[in-house]
Amino acid sequence: MTTPAMIIDFEATDVSKEAEATQLGYRNIGFDDEGALIADMAFYDGAIDFASHTINCQPDRVISYGAMAVSHITPEDVEGHPSHKEVVPQYLPKGEAYIVGHNVDFDIQVAANAGVDVSQYKAICTQALARRLLPDLDSHSLGALTYAINPELARQHCRNAHNAGWDVTFTLWLLEHLCELGGITSMEQLYLASEEARIPLTFTFGKNEGKNIKEMACHEKDRKYLHWVIDTIKDKPYLITACSAVLNTITPLIWDKASLPFLATVDNGDNYHVYYSPAAAKPYTALKKLDDRVVDDGYFDTVEDAKAWCNKHFNIGAFPHE
Repeated sequence: MTTPAMIIDFEATDVSKEAEATQLGYRNIGFDDEGALIADMAFYDGAIDFASHTINCQPDRVISYGAMAVSHITPEDVEGHPSHKEVVPQYLPKGEAYIVGHNVDFDIQVAANAGVDVSQYKAICTQALARRLLPDLDSHSLGALTYAINPELARQHCRNAHNAGWDVTFTLWLLEHLCELGGITSMEQLYLASEEARIPLTFTFGKNEGKNIKEMACHEKDRKYLHWVIDTIKDKPYLITACSAVLNTITPLIWDKASLPFLATVDNGDNYHVYYSPAAAKPYTALKKLDDRVVDDGYFDTVEDAKAWCNKHFNIGAFPHE
């Protein structure tokens, strides 16, 4: 039996973990025998419509003014509509299913808040996939991505953004493009690609925002911070996976002694040196040597940064910008 697959989007009362649905958009999808992404048709008044299936529902929570400003859904628009606890479980899959969304964790949380059992859902995040496959774009919002991949359709239809049905359609267009870019031809392959893409390469918050996680594991001070993240932050499982992976795969060099100059020799014949050179523009020099020949060098303000350069060179490769 084929596992169901659905793109979903919610307009909601707010952006908190307790948010409740005011509007559901959805569309069933899959891949055909030739590996092409396919989707069911949405009909309105007997005609095919670009917008996907859209249903309003009444939340128990008050709709915030911020949510109204985004979705333009007011309490009057949902008055008299069935409860979100009736609508959402009626239309979402039961049991194991692939659930696709742009920032899909929010949509799955809204579904759970309506009473849906989401424990068997296999979440696929198009935002994470877009960040991995289209890293050079200046924005990975759904609207920006729609303009990036199909500006003509975006000009015609993006004025409908933040209607749940239209957002599902935009997500479908984006998903088609991402599958083509990634050579993805099945739902399970798409799910695994999303899981990989959701493991961050850089920090997106705090004092280390923008720092490469793999490079951080090469610096003694930053390794301590990665351990702190693992021990302390409980609501970012993909970040914890990233930190754990680099701590397990990045191997710090073993230095010959506790004081300068430092020497670390590895099995392939390379050796790394750190020494103090007060006459230089930066006082700590790091060298990579093969036998007695200097292969690369770097100059740093602190001995810790010099050691980190050696660790990066050994574990990851050359860093010409340094």
